[in-house]
Amino acid sequence: MAPRINKISMISTLIILSLIFIPVIWGFYFTDWKNEQLFSAGEWRQAIPEFQENSRAFGQRILLRKNKAFTVNKSRLVFRGVADEKIHLDVYLLELDPETAYAHYISTASSSGRFRLGDNQFQLLKVSRGVVQLKILDLFHS
Repeated sequence: MAPRINKISMISTLIILSLIFIPVIWGFYFTDWKNEQLFSAGEWRQAIPEFQENSRAFGQRILLRKNKAFTVNKSRLVFRGVADEKIHLDVYLLELDPETAYAHYISTASSSGRFRLGDNQFQLLKVSRGVVQLKILDLFHS
């Protein structure tokens, strides 16, 4: 005669095994074994570039996010932030010297909001702490 399998003991065994394996798998997945430190969800998002919003263009409008680069016609623009009613933009002239940043400070109180960076002319549309929105008025093609 074959022994009977008790269903309650089988379920309790599965519950106990899951209570043991879930913390082990969690610890293995979220631990950086090389540096012996535990990652939080925010650090994972900063380490993986897909989670970071990039600067982008919508037709003739450009949305520059803070500390994100965007290339416009042989110039790379990097929005560094707003301080004292001035926008700080770093401009890299890719044909001249792609490693050197030229700092430009643009007043948010200017009446026309038009300015020139490199060979391009822009108009300031919108400014916030983490984002600046520009409109491309003129592109110089050489």
